[in-house]
Amino acid sequence: MKISSFFLTFAFILATISPLSCNSISGSILASKYSSSINDFKKSAEFNLDILNYGIKDSAFYNDALLYLVASGNFKDAFKLSKEMNDLDLRSPALGLVLIIEKISKEKLNESVSLIELFDKDLPPVLVSSLKGWINLKQGNLEDSLVEFNKLSESSLNFDLGAYYSSIAYLLDSKAEKALEIINKNNSDFKILGKFYEIFKSEVMVKNGQNVKAHQSLKQSLKEFSNDITLKELYYKIKVNKLINYQIFRNENDGISDTLLLFALGESRPINQKLVEVFYCQLAHYLSKNNSRYKLKLAAALNESGLFKESKEILLTISKDDIFYTESRLILADFINENSFEKEAINILKELIKTQEKSSEIYELLGNIYRYHEKFDLAQEAYSEAIYLLQNSEFDNNNLWLLYFFRGIALEQLKNFEKSNQDLRKSLAMMPDQPQVLNYLGYMLIEQKENLEEALGMIRKAVKIRPQSGYIIDSLAWGLYQLGRYSEAIEPMERAIELEPEDPIVNDHLGDVLWKVGRKREAYYQWKKTLLFNPTPELKLEIEKKLDTGLP
Repeated sequence: MKISSFFLTFAFILATISPLSCNSISGSILASKYSSSINDFKKSAEFNLDILNYGIKDSAFYNDALLYLVASGNFKDAFKLSKEMNDLDLRSPALGLVLIIEKISKEKLNESVSLIELFDKDLPPVLVSSLKGWINLKQGNLEDSLVEFNKLSESSLNFDLGAYYSSIAYLLDSKAEKALEIINKNNSDFKILGKFYEIFKSEVMVKNGQNVKAHQSLKQSLKEFSNDITLKELYYKIKVNKLINYQIFRNENDGISDTLLLFALGESRPINQKLVEVFYCQLAHYLSKNNSRYKLKLAAALNESGLFKESKEILLTISKDDIFYTESRLILADFINENSFEKEAINILKELIKTQEKSSEIYELLGNIYRYHEKFDLAQEAYSEAIYLLQNSEFDNNNLWLLYFFRGIALEQLKNFEKSNQDLRKSLAMMPDQPQVLNYLGYMLIEQKENLEEALGMIRKAVKIRPQSGYIIDSLAWGLYQLGRYSEAIEPMERAIELEPEDPIVNDHLGDVLWKVGRKREAYYQWKKTLLFNPTPELKLEIEKKLDTGLP
């Protein structure tokens, strides 16, 4: 029987079970739902298995248990449960996929083909053709593989997946020249695949003895991916012939894993999107057997789901000799910092600085972490090193404006307004329409009561670019206030409050504007309201003073 959408109510469930077990089962159902809501897939799996152990044979509980087991990385129990579900003649896309992946991982290819035929109607056509294509290649049938991949060319994807997989198949079958022909024909189409395609393309070129062209191609790619540390490292290694080959697709299983990622990153679904994403990423990681590309994807999906510990464990398995090592450490440091382990994150970056080639990306992240924790002196030092490295790099300085912007922020927080002004203006010269830079510089000038008309012009431009940004509109209103144009400030100030109703600074500013136009009762109310939104200690003191004496 097929598994339908799970819209069972507690009344229906409790009506089908015995009164004696009612409390235990309903407790497991509630616990499972709660665990799922916080993406605790391991606990959700345990609670769904508990429900099944009570003798409830509802297909929805089986399917949920299977999804959660895979999402938690428990493939031993997932495969055991999938066999039980198959024996019960249950049907679902998840079940079919898990059964097929298990057989492929054990090289039981004929059995996997039989399962694909059995679940053909349950699985998406793109997945079916991909699975058949890669299995044919594993069995030594290149021509049959290409026939299946040709079917993918008719898919609704915005690039020719069939041609892409055909080029990979040719490379794995030691026909690098055929792979290069496809790449040359479809290069502009394939670029949508991002840096992993660029790495694959460089591998194909190197396989064809075109090291110089591979080097030139990577340099061109870095104009689009200017801040990608992995592409930069690959570029340098090919340049000095330290890296002859890096296989991003080592075998057919990596090709299947690539298809699984397409579904992991697919459109939004009417169910738990994070669960579905992690489910596919776990399958890709399991089947690829330590391909770092899939480790990075899985780690990102786990961290996005709030599973930081599991994400960290995956990233720590990427070895130092891997081309993705430095990138994995940058991601790890970022995730660790997000979870409030500042010292550990900084130590990871300092260790990278000691052991790896110096790069602006490492110092930029170090500066961001220091700035996040308000260590602005250390932040500006890190940004200065990043700027120096980027200025002396052979690559385009597409990211330089951002480093000047960040250093300008750090310097402003250190009250070094002159140097901050210089950095912010350098950033603006590189990106004249960047709304955040326009707003930050304009607001700083207003706060310093310098060049107010110029500052107001910058902020008006920023508002035009980002009309839905409450913070930028607040800056506009505050500029008008500083110029003494209080009545003009009312309309943008009230608009800013609509967009940022709980921001203490925006609320405080509205109180000041109201006072200046004679609406003093409303101003008192607004200042009192601001105290509810956790203002900084300095702002709290200012507000308490205004509540006592008002404004001059």
